[in-house]
Amino acid sequence: MSEDLWHRHRVAVRFQDIDAAGIMFFAKVFELFHDAYVAALGARGVSLAAVLDERVWAAPITRSEARFRRPMRFGDELDVELRVEVGERELTVNYRVCSARDGSIEHATGSTTHAFVDRATFRRIEIPEAVQRALQIRS
Repeated sequence: MSEDLWHRHRVAVRFQDIDAAGIMFFAKVFELFHDAYVAALGARGVSLAAVLDERVWAAPITRSEARFRRPMRFGDELDVELRVEVGERELTVNYRVCSARDGSIEHATGSTTHAFVDRATFRRIEIPEAVQRALQIRS
């Protein structure tokens, strides 16, 4: 892994992900992004299911974007690579979707920015300590 790579998540394009043209429906790329984000946090001890149950904080998405470079088709094996930019009260996750067979073939890129808020007041808070620990890049 490169130094700035936070997490790599392998997926396969499912039949229900494609449209009538036989390629991944554009909105499904955000599902790839989010599933990889949840997996990355989970791999580092932050269970979003537990976070929702505890009702202490939330991390709503305040901005998202995607850029499509090559079609993704049913059965394609893909790697979703995550890199993070950490602010005091928000986190931007940058995604790169590439062929699992040949990482040089890039299918899509994008990002999501997450604000951290107190669940009771919905006011912004600093990134929770458990998330700060999870965000440390491992080589």
